[in-house]
Amino acid sequence: MTEAHAWAATLTVPGMERKIGDLEIWVAELNDRVVGWGGIRGDRLEALYTDPDFAGRGIGTELLGLLEASMRRRGIPAVFADASANAEQFYLRRGYEPIGVRTPEGAQPISKRLS
Repeated sequence: MTEAHAWAATLTVPGMERKIGDLEIWVAELNDRVVGWGGIRGDRLEALYTDPDFAGRGIGTELLGLLEASMRRRGIPAVFADASANAEQFYLRRGYEPIGVRTPEGAQPISKRLS
């Protein structure tokens, strides 16, 4: 089972509704189509997603920059996240660093100084 399948197997509709309700969510649109979204809570990047049809066009990078800027304006000194295996290199190329051992689900805890 892949990491994504293992993660998806734990999802429930009430759990996702609760998580989404707790996040500040930013959405990227192009020609009236949602092409990406990201969510933050406090000093945590909880979600960053780009529609695969739009991958490699800078949408994820732009969203990440907007989320980091929002956190920076609030005086948050560093952002923390858990990077999935398929996203880890994306974050490392953008200044994030591994900060601990992988989670049981295989995600790599990462952090980036914002100040």
